[in-house]
Amino acid sequence: MASNEAVNGRSRFRKPLRSLFKKKKRTYIMPSRFGVAFGAMALVLFFLAVGYANNLIYIFVFFLISVALTGILLTNKNMDVVRADGIEAPDLFANEEGSVRIDLENPTDIPAWEVEAVFAKSRETTPRISLAPKSQESLSLKFIPPIRGYISLPRITLQSAYPFGLLRAWKYAVADEKILVFPQRKGDVEFPVDSVSGEGAQQSGLFRDHRSFQSADPLSRIDWRASARRQELLVKNYEEPEKPALHFSWDQTSYLEDAESRISQLCLWIDLAARQGYAYSLTLGSQEIGKNSGTPHRHECLKALALLQAKALL
Repeated sequence: MASNEAVNGRSRFRKPLRSLFKKKKRTYIMPSRFGVAFGAMALVLFFLAVGYANNLIYIFVFFLISVALTGILLTNKNMDVVRADGIEAPDLFANEEGSVRIDLENPTDIPAWEVEAVFAKSRETTPRISLAPKSQESLSLKFIPPIRGYISLPRITLQSAYPFGLLRAWKYAVADEKILVFPQRKGDVEFPVDSVSGEGAQQSGLFRDHRSFQSADPLSRIDWRASARRQELLVKNYEEPEKPALHFSWDQTSYLEDAESRISQLCLWIDLAARQGYAYSLTLGSQEIGKNSGTPHRHECLKALALLQAKALL
């Protein structure tokens, strides 16, 4: 009975260990170009030492070999302590350069030096960073999404050639989920004429108070009566006029023949309206997004454009 409990106890402990080892990313290591040249030089010196029976060359060859072996251990250990903690890609637009952030963690008591990241099939690396023990850092990679909608990020390689540059150790990081790419922002920066309804037309600012005239003020703003009473030039201050609410729709882009161009134009208007502080709404066929403002509303509108099936509206 006791033996069965011991066996069951061991089996219970094996499952978490298996899952732990599955989650751990494997570290790979290979000689760099400099490492290959270094190895070739050491091999030539070894043959010279054998041919001339020169003890001094033997000693130098053994020193080079010890440096290479030490480099293998240090380079592998330096990369092995690095963990990819998460990958984020906020506000990516199709065919526009954006950035993908990868969060790195060093949960050990050993520092990690000169770590960089690169996308698969790309040669453009990030600046190198070092991770102190028990710390977290982030790296940003430039990325240009080819299309809108949900896409899978290319595999990211985390690598380092510390300390001697003889070898390169690396491990892979892959995003667990697809990321959302908004349409390309392209078209006319002027809002359409019918985007402002009569109800939301801009109101004139109300008079607030007077202030002293400055050289940059236009003469038309001088209040001559008040200036005569106060014996100094005074200009009128007005309340900021309230911005009108805007409405964007698929029909406003009918002058564009290409469906993707129409989506890109709407995307540009939405992005500009959000940046300039307007409240706005969006109509795409039977889909309507009511008037609102703020980051969540902007994301909702851009997501609707990113996932829009244009054929249904043509």
